Amino acid sequence: MVPSSFVRRAPVLSLDGTGHDVWEIMSQQHEPYVFITDPASSSKIIAYIRNTDMMASLDHNIQGKNVKVRELPLHTKVTFIQKEADMIDFFKVFGEEVVILTNLQGEAEGYLKREDILYFLLTNQSTGTDWIRSLLNSIPMGIVITDTEGNIENSSSEALRMIRTTPEELRKKRIGEILDQEKFDSVIKHGETVMNYIIVNERIGVLTDIAPIRDQHGQITGSLIILQDLPYIENLAMELEYVKNLNTDLQAILSSIYDEILVVDHNGVLLRYSGNLIQDFWETDKEQLIGINLMELENEGTFFSAIVKMVLERRKKISVTQESRSGKNVLAVGNPIFNEEGKLGRIVIALRDITETVMLKEELIQVKKMTERYKKELEQLRDQKSYSRNRQVIYASESIEKVMKYIQKVANVSSTVLLTGESGVGKEVFARTIHEMGPRSTKPFIKVNCGAIPEALLESELFGYEKGAFTGANASGKPGYFQMANRGILFLDEVGEMPLNLQVKLLRVLQEREVIRVGGTQVEEVDVQIVTATNKNLENMVEEGLFREDLFYRLNVIPIHIPPLRERPEDIPLLSLHFLQKFNEKYERNHQLSQDALDILESYAWPGNVRQLQNIIERIVVTSDQELIESDEISPLLKKVKGDRTRRIHKIMPLKEATKALEEQLIKMAMDEYKTTSMSAKVLGVSQSTISRKYQEIQEKLERGESIGLPI
Repeated sequence: MVPSSFVRRAPVLSLDGTGHDVWEIMSQQHEPYVFITDPASSSKIIAYIRNTDMMASLDHNIQGKNVKVRELPLHTKVTFIQKEADMIDFFKVFGEEVVILTNLQGEAEGYLKREDILYFLLTNQSTGTDWIRSLLNSIPMGIVITDTEGNIENSSSEALRMIRTTPEELRKKRIGEILDQEKFDSVIKHGETVMNYIIVNERIGVLTDIAPIRDQHGQITGSLIILQDLPYIENLAMELEYVKNLNTDLQAILSSIYDEILVVDHNGVLLRYSGNLIQDFWETDKEQLIGINLMELENEGTFFSAIVKMVLERRKKISVTQESRSGKNVLAVGNPIFNEEGKLGRIVIALRDITETVMLKEELIQVKKMTERYKKELEQLRDQKSYSRNRQVIYASESIEKVMKYIQKVANVSSTVLLTGESGVGKEVFARTIHEMGPRSTKPFIKVNCGAIPEALLESELFGYEKGAFTGANASGKPGYFQMANRGILFLDEVGEMPLNLQVKLLRVLQEREVIRVGGTQVEEVDVQIVTATNKNLENMVEEGLFREDLFYRLNVIPIHIPPLRERPEDIPLLSLHFLQKFNEKYERNHQLSQDALDILESYAWPGNVRQLQNIIERIVVTSDQELIESDEISPLLKKVKGDRTRRIHKIMPLKEATKALEEQLIKMAMDEYKTTSMSAKVLGVSQSTISRKYQEIQEKLERGESIGLPI
C-alpha cells in the first residue's frame, strides 16, 4: 500500500462566494492544489484548481464565477494498488497529474501527485517488483534506475538488450562502467538533466538522457537513465527527412494549383497559405497575417469572417462569393477538416478569381436569352402555314406577325388584294403566301410585272391573242395570263406602271369576269383572284390623273402594307441566316456569320430592303475566302445611310435624363464608327453584352420614331 506519509491534504472550497473571495482564499494556500465540491452535494469533489493558474488568470466561468478549473480524473482507489492485477487501474491514472484517494466507503481522504506515485512504485520494493518490471519492459526504450552512488537498482529488458548484458551481470556493475562517470556525478550533484548524450564503444551505440529522481522533499535520491538505439534515432531522422520532403512536395503542389489555398485552425487563425496569390485582392501582405485571426480582418470586409463562421456553425463545405474593392470577383470555398475524434481541427479555404467567369457567365446568359428568343421565333415560324409549306416568309417581328395574321383571314376569300410597300420588301413573297394559304393553292399562280413588259405587248400578254392578230404573232394564237391563271391567282406586280388604256380593260375583266383575246370576238369566262402590288402611292397618282380612280377602288378592296426592313430589325438575323443557308447550298459552300457580322447587319438601315440584304449575302458567300464571315467583310459593302436623328443639348434638363441620353448618343456614335458591339464595348470600356442590350433598346426607340441622344 502507498504509505500515509505520501498522502497530501488540500483545502476544499465551495464556489458559493464571489470570485474575489475565491481569489483571497487561494492566495493564502500553500498547497499546489485546491479542490472544488459539487454545489448539489458538498461531500462530492468534482474539480481542482492549481494555485499558479489561479494567480495567473481567472478567465473561466464556472457557476457564474471567473475561476479557471480542471475536471478531476477517474476516482481510482490508488490505495489498493498492491499486486499486478491492479496495474489496469494504475495505467488509468498514470497520465493524470493528480489523483484523489478514497477509502473503502468512497470518502475522499486526500490526493497524490503523479510524481509521488511513480517515485513510490520505483523505489519501494514492498509492493513487489514483478509488475514494475512489466511496466518498464512495456516502454519501447531502455530504462535504468540507480541510486546516488551509481548502484543499478532496476532496469528494463530493452536496456539489457542495448547494453548487451544479463540482469545478473548488470547488478554487479556500477553506472560508471557503462556511462561517463562525470556526467552521472554532475546530474546527482547539480540536479541538471543531461540530454542527447551519445555512447559509442565496441559493444554498444546508444543515445542517452540522464535525469535526477527527487523525493517528496525535493532531495535527489537517484537517477533515471533513458537509452535509445542509434539505429532507431537514425530511423527517426530519416522519417523526419521524409516529412520535410513531403512538406516540400506539398508546398510545390499548393503553389501549382490554380486556386489560392489558406489553412486556418478551428479559431480562424491563419496557419499557412499557398504561393499562388490573387492579384489586387489582398490589401495586406499575407506574410504579416500568419497567426492572425481572419475573422478580425475588418479592413478586408466580411469575406473571411463570414466563411469561417459558417463552416464552424454548419460543419460542412461552404461557398461564398465577394467582389473586392478593386473589382475582383472571388469565390471562396471553405472545407472543414475533422480529427479522429470528430472535432474540427482545420479549415481549408480555396480562393479562386472568377472575374472572367462572371463576365463569361453574363455573356452566356445573354446568349441563352438570345437563343431562347430565336427558338421562340422559329417556333412561331413553324406555326405559319406558309413556312411549313415552302418557307417563303421568314420573320420574327411583331409588325410582320400582324401582316401574317391578316393574310390568314383574307386568304380564304377571293377578294382583290393590294400589296403596298417600298421596293424590295418582298411583296411577291406575300402574294405567294396568300396563294398558298388560300383554297386556290393547288391552282396556278401567275406573276406579271407590268413595268417590265412593253406597252405594245402587255395587252396581248394579259388577254391573249388569236392567230394572225398582228405581225409576228404565233400562228396558232396564244392564251393570255388571265386564261393561264384560271381558278388560280394572277399577281400583277408594279400595277402602277400599267398604261391608262389597259387600265380600262383590266377594270372590265375585274367587273365582268371575262376576257376577249386580241384580234378575237369570242368572250371567255375566267375565275381569277387578282393580287396586285406597287411601291407607288396610287392615291396621289389618281389625283394627278395617272391612275384610274374606279380601278384603284376595285384593286384596293383589301389593302395590305408591308413595312420596310429598317422598321423590323428583328427579322434581319433570321433573313440573313436563311439566305446564307440558301446560297451555301446553291454554291456548295459552308460559310457562317459571326455575331459581330449579324450585329452590323442588324444595325444597318437597308434602303434596298430584303432584296438588298439577299444580294449582300449572296455576294459574301461567293467572294469570301473564310468560312466564318466577320463584320469587316460586310462593312465595305454597306453604304452609309443619310439622316441621323441624334441631337445635342441646348437647354437645361434633369441630370438623370441627360446621362441616359448621352449614353445613347455615345453608343450610337461608337456603333456607327466601329460597326460591331465587341469593338464598341472595348472603346467604351464596358462588356459586349451591355452594348448589345443597350443598342437593341436604341434600335427599338428609332423604330418607334423616337429620337435618341441629347434633346433640343
